[in-house]
Amino acid sequence: MPLETSHLPVLLRNSTLTRVSDSVVRPRYDRRLTRPRLVHIGVGGFNRSHLAVYLDDLLSSTASDQWGEFGIGLLAQDKKINEALTSQDYLYGVLELDSDREEYRVVGSLVGHLYAPESPRQVLERLSAPECSIVSLTVTEGGYFTEDASGRFMIDHLDIQHDLTHPNSPRTWLGYVAEAARRRMQQEGKPFTLLSCDNVQSNGVTAKRALLAYADERNAELRRWIESNVAFPNSMVDRITPRTTEENRNHILRNYDVVDQSPVVCESFRQWVIEEDFADGRPAWELVGAQMTAEVAPYEKTKMRLLNGGHSTIGYTADLIGLTFINDAASDPLLRELLIQFLSEVRQTLSSLPGIDLESYSATIVRRFSNLAIRDQVARICSNGCVKIAKFIVPSLRDLLMEGMQPRVIPVVLAAWLHYIAIRSRCGTIEEPSIEILRPFLAAGGCEARNVLCEQSLFGDIAVTHPRIVEAVQHHLDSFRNRDARATIKDALQRTIH
Repeated sequence: MPLETSHLPVLLRNSTLTRVSDSVVRPRYDRRLTRPRLVHIGVGGFNRSHLAVYLDDLLSSTASDQWGEFGIGLLAQDKKINEALTSQDYLYGVLELDSDREEYRVVGSLVGHLYAPESPRQVLERLSAPECSIVSLTVTEGGYFTEDASGRFMIDHLDIQHDLTHPNSPRTWLGYVAEAARRRMQQEGKPFTLLSCDNVQSNGVTAKRALLAYADERNAELRRWIESNVAFPNSMVDRITPRTTEENRNHILRNYDVVDQSPVVCESFRQWVIEEDFADGRPAWELVGAQMTAEVAPYEKTKMRLLNGGHSTIGYTADLIGLTFINDAASDPLLRELLIQFLSEVRQTLSSLPGIDLESYSATIVRRFSNLAIRDQVARICSNGCVKIAKFIVPSLRDLLMEGMQPRVIPVVLAAWLHYIAIRSRCGTIEEPSIEILRPFLAAGGCEARNVLCEQSLFGDIAVTHPRIVEAVQHHLDSFRNRDARATIKDALQRTIH
């Protein structure tokens, strides 16, 4: 860890980089030569800890062809990001933290940023410019306007309807990308790639379906042009990136003498698996650790079931026990054992992959969650639970049942989630966009598991075809309601082991 100094702090700018301490990793390339051939929509913390860092590494290598990123912000909170990044010449720091080490680096691959609500014309020009070869996205699951249960595109959404009637001043990425594609079509412009970086299963396929459904409402010619000229590679992303706090900013100031208005905090681990399907070239990401492959799905399945499912497993139980941070949960002997048993149960649904040992991968997950330096909030992991349970837990449950196995740990996780919903709903502190489908459960006092397990949009027909699962979840829910949470988990684990 760097020693505190008495030097005046450095305000992060291009002109001040030479004054930054040697303990700080900073761009060693000429940023003026970087070309913004990649335009990214949604430059939040994850994008800046992941894609932008891969680009920064590549720009620092001798093999670089000067790919840079131009950022676009669509949401109200992006205005603050835009102001901070603009004041810093689009430089920002990444604070990589492990339990026993840390590194603060300044990233220079972001070469511009626009806040779309105030600059729609400039955004459309940037997206339709010939130099833009890749449009990448981090817009979260809800940003694809697709219903989880039916897969229906939400054409009646107010923002979608606005974009269809105001194509030159859209609100959504779909409106911007579709209009940019129309302009390229009219100008006989170049094809491009739409690269989703969201933690969404088959994210490229999801993005394609959403964009084509939107284009259908514009006109058939636009849809045909997009189908013929836009590539939609799937990708799998992974790097724990908690929300940046004021404490993090003060730590950077105190230990590195840098005033950074928009830093990002993350773990040192990172992973990116990308389908080799690009319309107009791409950065050589494989030179800096990304894995290019013909099929992303097996890697995605492994990550979502083990890592994301594991996060939910200790997230809901940690909340019931009263823990605030994921590292505290993973370091708690009882919850750590619950996580290990969950990972062991879920591994039975997975096949081996080239270069990945499932037991070692599981052990890495436990270590990552235990990282003392990453104060990832339990509340963040527990938010939007309906989507997470449906995507990260239920598929493993279904596969185990199809193989004739009776899961022992997953029912505990589901019961913990249900009890969490009931408690947080009563307190008015639940962050759940799909709360309406939970109303019958909550109206009945949060005591009948069947009221949620019969919800087909989440569980399909599992409650009908496997009534023993309903009984198991109900048993654990009753225990959570009537006993100490630790006692419930301890008893469940003893039954699992024996």
